[in-house]
Amino acid sequence: MAQNKNIPSNNPLVKRHKKVAKELAELLHDLGYGTLFPPSKVMSEKAQIKWGTRKTRIVQQAVEFGLKVPQKLVDEVNPPPEPNPPTPPEDTSKAPF
Repeated sequence: MAQNKNIPSNNPLVKRHKKVAKELAELLHDLGYGTLFPPSKVMSEKAQIKWGTRKTRIVQQAVEFGLKVPQKLVDEVNPPPEPNPPTPPEDTSKAPF
């Protein structure tokens, strides 16, 4: 028998997409999205750092695959650029240098 390499379940990209979708669903549930009560976990500092890097990786991959990610979560991972601060009005009567 010949192996079918075009079966969607054997495609590495499809497998990766499914894995990222599953991880994103678990992440959203752990963060309290779609639940009645907010999460109540107490983590050590080391666990918080590990959790933060995992969250960042999952959100970036989910955005890359085009999955629906709450905007608040995307902004936590990739904050929007800060607008330029306002500058005081210039006095045009002075020489520039």
